[in-house]
Amino acid sequence: MNEQVIELQSYIKQVCEEKMNMEVPAETDAALPIEQAFDLDSISMFELIVNLEEKYGTRVPETDIEAIGKMNLSELVAYLEGQKANA
Repeated sequence: MNEQVIELQSYIKQVCEEKMNMEVPAETDAALPIEQAFDLDSISMFELIVNLEEKYGTRVPETDIEAIGKMNLSELVAYLEGQKANA
């Protein structure tokens, strides 16, 4: 895993634990879709997106939320980088 993926994985764990009061396994599979890896439902996904928008200074269209849940960590890093470039 590259540094950006590790950083994003750590950030998602932090958001899940600190802001959503969720238990996250010590090891998550970076190849799994985000929803599955972090056991996120639609409300948790929305909360995660809000936090990602704040951290990365970008906006995520509502139409992309479902697709993001199906992305793995590497795909999400690429997506967020693309959103920043288009901002």
